[in-house]
This record gives sequence, structure tokens and C-alpha cells, in this order.
Amino acid sequence: MTESGFVVEDVIDPDETRRFHIQDDLHRRNSDWLQAHGSDIVPRARGKFVAVASQEVFIAETPAEAWAWVDDIHPEDMGAIVRYVRVSVGPRLYADRR
Repeated sequence: MTESGFVVEDVIDPDETRRFHIQDDLHRRNSDWLQAHGSDIVPRARGKFVAVASQEVFIAETPAEAWAWVDDIHPEDMGAIVRYVRVSVGPRLYADRR
């Protein structure tokens, strides 16, 4: 039998806990911003990657390009997000092929 690589740790350091809360807040702000402005961004971003940092958007061809923009333009934003925008519109259909 193999051991799992999953480890759970209790973080009690106040500085680290504060950093987690700040990161979570920044991530939520960027996510909320993308939700509010998505209708303007999504049509031109289909099939590409959208990066949001400090409530600013960048559309990239690759995830590496998107993260490079985040690192170059908003290195202070620990809550930046990168999302792929699907090409197709509508529901996804999955089928069981058994």
C-alpha cells in the first residue's frame, strides 16, 4: 500500500493567517470584478485566457503569458486570477460511453 501525499497542518502563526486573509480578500475582489465586467470581456476573449489583477484585465493566448503579465504589471496582487474562456457558448453535454 502507498502512502498519500496529502498533509493537513494547523496554521497558528498570526502573520501567516493574516497573509491568507489578505490573499483571499484580493482574490475575491478580482473575481467579483470579473463577474461584474464579464459581459464586456468574454465575447472578445473566447478561446483565450483572461487575467485579472488589481481589478484590471489582460487577455492572453496562453496561461504562461497571462501569469507573466500579472508578475510584470501587478506583482503586489497576491489574489490575481487567470481563467480560460471557452470558445463555445451554451451548456456542456457529457455522455457515458459504457
